Amino acid sequence: MIEAIFMWLGRTSVGTALQQSTAGFAATEALHILALSVVGGSILVANLTVLGRVLKTTAPETVFRQLQPFYRGALVLVAISGMMLVAAGPYKYYTNPLFPLKLGLLVVAVTLHAILSRRLNTQSVARRLAIASLVVWTSVVITGRWLGLI
Repeated sequence: MIEAIFMWLGRTSVGTALQQSTAGFAATEALHILALSVVGGSILVANLTVLGRVLKTTAPETVFRQLQPFYRGALVLVAISGMMLVAAGPYKYYTNPLFPLKLGLLVVAVTLHAILSRRLNTQSVARRLAIASLVVWTSVVITGRWLGLI
């Protein structure tokens, strides 16, 4: 069932177009990396604010609220461009054991960020969540980079 979904993605018009266009694939990958950079930057600033390392005079709630549109928009772009990259090489992703690990870490990272944004009023909990978030998001990036090499 899952293999069929991956192979179907590869047969879509987007999948076949990206498989046939080096420039299209490169542009999609660049968009994916740029969007991930915005997500990562938002996460880094938000978590470091909770930890009292940056924006010390700004309440973490304010920082989270102001970064939320950038984070959400970039996360949507990461998801769309990621699916396009999978469509360009479905078998590579289906057979790569790091792919489900990366997706699992991504789910945990997004969940941690959502929980943290609702627990900012409890400083000791928020600090632990911020540290965990930084570790998991870093793991997402590392796993994603290794994915491209294997």
